[in-house]
Amino acid sequence: MKLKLLVFGVIVALIVTGCSQKESQNSKVLGVKLAEDLKKAYNSTKSISGMENLTITENGKNYSDCVKFVIVKPNKVWMYDITHNAYLISNGTYTWVYDKNRNIVKVGKIKPEHPPDYAMYVNGLLTLFDVSYVGNKTFNGEVCKTLKIVPNGSTNINVYGYMYIKNNKVKGIYFRLNNIVYNIVFKNVRYNVSVNNTTFNFTPPKGAKIYRIIEQVKIKSYRSIEEAQKHVQFKIVSPTYTAGYRLTGVYTYGSTVLLKYNNKNEVMLIRECNTSAFMTSMKNVKNVSIGNVTVYIWNNNGKTNAIFSVKGVSISISAPMNETQIIEVCRSMVS
Repeated sequence: MKLKLLVFGVIVALIVTGCSQKESQNSKVLGVKLAEDLKKAYNSTKSISGMENLTITENGKNYSDCVKFVIVKPNKVWMYDITHNAYLISNGTYTWVYDKNRNIVKVGKIKPEHPPDYAMYVNGLLTLFDVSYVGNKTFNGEVCKTLKIVPNGSTNINVYGYMYIKNNKVKGIYFRLNNIVYNIVFKNVRYNVSVNNTTFNFTPPKGAKIYRIIEQVKIKSYRSIEEAQKHVQFKIVSPTYTAGYRLTGVYTYGSTVLLKYNNKNEVMLIRECNTSAFMTSMKNVKNVSIGNVTVYIWNNNGKTNAIFSVKGVSISISAPMNETQIIEVCRSMVS
């Protein structure tokens, strides 16, 4: 009798394990299909509009931001940051950033780097994460198909969370990045909206202070840091610790030096210029002391950023690595 019960128990265990593995495989297959359908739907659009509400929770404190946006592919952008009463507008050639509270306009021939990057959330999904379908869940009052997202090891980003999808549109994302919780809600997202081209041009209001961002900067490439050193008036500082990244490019533009490091497909950029760094007014910034140097560190779009000053030289670093690694890079440049 005991032998029969033991055999029966083993059979049940094998059946349960097999079902569990099959369900897990099915959830991944369904998750990938859902992500691919989402990407296909977005890539087939010519324009998109909507609103993004972002809430960040760190150490029990909440920070919120709300942005309206209209994007016409490939490079026309209109955005209004309701929280900070500021605009970012680009017609594909010129970009304007208007701080309405201070009546200040920055304008230049630059490619806008802007939040919210809806395309990043969609196109980066299968590139950066393993996804699995975990059923329908309610998000912001709507029943949505839900993807669980975990890092696939292609980068050092440490994001774990969920994406909520309805009608092949992202309704929201909830994730944790380095102990900071992000809750993103998209509202009124519409594809292929009709937009007048005048939306993407901006005339500064009367009395506004206008600052021109450096246009058509001549970028010069060098074979080594030593060669670039001959063309700048300050001492270039290079890290002795690079977390496995290898120096692949040395450039100057204006009075700024740019060092490019690669680790497979990942890039670390180090910028240096002879002005003092300041970051104390930014939110969600951590202060780290290395000797008598204060390093300001923050996370943005899967990258860790740092800025500090050494002997009058401002140094900024941006890379898809964790804070411990970025601190060690900074330490190797300070000491």
